[in-house]
Amino acid sequence: MAIAKMKKVYLIAHQAEKDNVLAILQQVGVLEVGDLQSKDAENEVWAEMVESDQEQEALQDLESRLSEVRFSLDFLHRYYPAKKSLMDSLGSAKASIAVDEFSGKAAKWAQISDDVYKALRKVDEKLMSLRNEETRLHNLKLQLAPWAKLTAPLEEIKTSLAVQFELGVLPSAELGRCREALISLAPEGYLEEVNVTSGEAFVFLAYAKESAEAVQAMLKQHNYNKQVFPPLTGTPAENLAKIEKDLVEASKQREEALAGAGKQVEHRESMNFYYDYLVMERDKKQVVGNFARTGNSFIVEGWIREEDLPELDKRLSAACDTVEVVSRNPLEGEFFPVALENKKTFAPFEFITQLYGTPSPHGLDPTPALTPFFIVFFGLCMTDAGYGVVIALLAALGLWKLKLGDTGRKLMWVLLAGGLSTIVFGMLVGGVFGAEILGAPYLFSALVDPIRMLIYALALGVIQIFYGMAIKAWWSIREGKILDAIFDQGMWYLLIIGLILLGAVPDFAQVGKVMSIAGAAGLVLTQGRTQPTIIKKLLSGVLSLYDITGYLSDVLSYSRLLALGLATGVIALAINTMAGLLAGSVVGFIVMVIILIGGHTFNLVINTLGSYIHSSRLQYIEFYNRFYEGGGRTFVPFRLNTRHVEVQPKWQENK
Repeated sequence: MAIAKMKKVYLIAHQAEKDNVLAILQQVGVLEVGDLQSKDAENEVWAEMVESDQEQEALQDLESRLSEVRFSLDFLHRYYPAKKSLMDSLGSAKASIAVDEFSGKAAKWAQISDDVYKALRKVDEKLMSLRNEETRLHNLKLQLAPWAKLTAPLEEIKTSLAVQFELGVLPSAELGRCREALISLAPEGYLEEVNVTSGEAFVFLAYAKESAEAVQAMLKQHNYNKQVFPPLTGTPAENLAKIEKDLVEASKQREEALAGAGKQVEHRESMNFYYDYLVMERDKKQVVGNFARTGNSFIVEGWIREEDLPELDKRLSAACDTVEVVSRNPLEGEFFPVALENKKTFAPFEFITQLYGTPSPHGLDPTPALTPFFIVFFGLCMTDAGYGVVIALLAALGLWKLKLGDTGRKLMWVLLAGGLSTIVFGMLVGGVFGAEILGAPYLFSALVDPIRMLIYALALGVIQIFYGMAIKAWWSIREGKILDAIFDQGMWYLLIIGLILLGAVPDFAQVGKVMSIAGAAGLVLTQGRTQPTIIKKLLSGVLSLYDITGYLSDVLSYSRLLALGLATGVIALAINTMAGLLAGSVVGFIVMVIILIGGHTFNLVINTLGSYIHSSRLQYIEFYNRFYEGGGRTFVPFRLNTRHVEVQPKWQENK
């Protein structure tokens, strides 16, 4: 249960060596740089002696160039996505390059990136212009479509000296009444129905100009809306035909513009490398903001794992002439970043702990304690040896073939362990792809005897909860709080074990009775020991007995091991049954195979996810609350954060 020992480090060097020191710190990647400009009590002394070290102008320039490269890469990815195999997509393969070569090629990459950016920016502006034009054409097309039958040129529909011509829309139900009202007001008026669609009538109107005021008032009563077009010539049909030609031309221009952009794809790799270079340089400029400086020197402070300090000191001493490194242990109660440090057997399961949170730096790492339980619980949730083989093989293939990051490899190891556990428990209490073959189940069938499986699941719950209590008691004893371990865990052991013996083991019922009474009495007398008065002490002690319901509910939570195991087995059995009904013909055989493959794949995926989630939940809710103390901050060293390039420091180039 190891949380790495940490050291507080202070590094002082001459300003002339700042770039060199930054490069070493980033390439070694073991120091979490603190902020000497923060206003905490420790740094107030520094603030009076030194000033902030900033490179804001250089940082802004790097951010600007990063933005340009990001635009170019996003543009190419949007229109010309890189073709990758499934393995490439899952993996994270990086090109390896020496640090000097990486920096030496930056100028060349910068020129390529600048040329690509300018070219793609022009293409993007062209595409934006085409999108705007297409939007205008589509809107105009929608506006003109109902008027396609109108034979009059649009430029002639206007007001003359004596007559007013116009187009408009009104509800089709109002068309007859509107025509009658128009003739009544202006006998010389004319209303022609051009089109009726979706309950609307599109009409052409003509009436004397001197009647315009009365006619407009009447039209308003019939919910009439005048139709106004942009300046157009020719009939609506002619304009619609022209719009179609313009849309085709716009599409052609887009293809030409994108074809020109496609020529820049050959520079994608160079831009990826340049992006990593800019990120590297930006990170260095950003971290400088945490430094302090005097006229001739600069100061860095931070945290480092104790075992990494000699390596950092060695690299800095070999590359720099003026650097001095001073370190100290954390002060009593000082809050330092947490780095988990476990043996290879347990290290992959740090992934589960980190998903929950970071332990307190003054607590303990629960990873080794949860590992065996998680593996067992995963196997019991799946309980199918066939599925276990598939999970284990896929995880092994991922570890072998994929170039995964640290987190990805940890997940693969967790799944491999879970797959092997599933094979074991599948053969013991389950089957193989829902069938009882190869001698399975060796012990008993969980589907046939679920009560027996439930008893085992609850027993595992009691064991894990007791283990969590034991860890808390051990930690209290280690901290010198022996009475806390006796009163807070020992009394609960007496009470719970006594109740188990009293209710489940008749031969030891009398012993269980004595133990449970002793445990309850001990809790009543000790759980209120921090209260100021005798009455409050006794009252708190009595109320503490209510916590037995929490223990009971926690134990019952382990029944989910039975529920998920049964779900996997029942679904697998149902799939096999449905598929078996189709055998007997060629078509039936084909459908049967499809059902078997599809059904078992679905069952495998959904129950693997469920097994992972619920096995984790049992750790987080039922196990951790017995001893776990969270609230820590993850150790995040200043290091190279590249996506496409593996930069090799000078001291690794000849390896």
